[in-house]
Amino acid sequence: MSSEAKVGLFVVIALSIFVATFLSVATIQLAGDKVPYKTRFRFAGGLEGGKVVRFGGLKAGVITDVRRAADDPTMAEVLIEVRREIPINEDSVASISSLNALGDNYMEISPGTKEAARIPPGGLIRSEEAVTFSDITKKVVEVTDTAQTMMADVKDDVELLIADLRELTGNLTELTGQENQESIKGLLKGANEMVETQAPKIDQITDQIAVLLEKVDATVAELRQVAETADKTVGNIDRTVEETREPIKRDLAELEATLVEARETIAEMRALVAANSSEINQTIENFRRTSENLEQFSDEIQQRPWSLLRTKPKADRQVPVN
Repeated sequence: MSSEAKVGLFVVIALSIFVATFLSVATIQLAGDKVPYKTRFRFAGGLEGGKVVRFGGLKAGVITDVRRAADDPTMAEVLIEVRREIPINEDSVASISSLNALGDNYMEISPGTKEAARIPPGGLIRSEEAVTFSDITKKVVEVTDTAQTMMADVKDDVELLIADLRELTGNLTELTGQENQESIKGLLKGANEMVETQAPKIDQITDQIAVLLEKVDATVAELRQVAETADKTVGNIDRTVEETREPIKRDLAELEATLVEARETIAEMRALVAANSSEINQTIENFRRTSENLEQFSDEIQQRPWSLLRTKPKADRQVPVN
């Protein structure tokens, strides 16, 4: 047998072993009791029956059918079967994904959380739409349009900035000209002469400021003493208030007790007056009658004073008749 035939036979045997191993691994991973589920997408490109369904990146089942939803023709309904031990929870999300940029699309289901409840068999898994190439193209076009508008605005701003820079350069050139340099030299020379002339006065002012600061320090020290004295006075007042507070409290308590007793006494007097009101009215009526009797007795004594000595009144005189 030639070397080429041996190499070809080795390649065929190796490919057969690889295919058999791949099919056995796939069969083992997808074997077991399966549970049906469904999900929906507006764009289900690349999904078809027999494609792998992954759960957290691992093979978990297969797609059994892709069709239009009966109640909503605008949605594509994808039917899948997943091994029973795979936890499809209510917060799991189905999406269209691929292992690389050139790979085929497949369905990916996120694991969700272990605390979430399981979706019953045949239930609907929440879906998340994939970003298609056309969507990316639209976004690129929108970004390009925005970039062009921004570049036009930036161009206008740059032109204005260049004009301002030119004006600033002209102003700087004029400022640093020979005439301005001579003026600046004159100003500096005058400033130096003024400093030399006014130096003694400045020293004198500095000495006066130092003396003033010493006086200020002395004044601050006196103010501190006054503040300490005020603090002591306030402390004495506080102590006096504390000493007189308790007696005042006791006096107020005694006054309050006296007021309570006075209120009780007034209440008892009111009750007594209310209970004896009829007798008091009778007594007042007796006083009134006695006063009337005394008034009648006084009138009778004034008219007939002899009635005090005689038991019977004297007969009236007869008027003589001619």
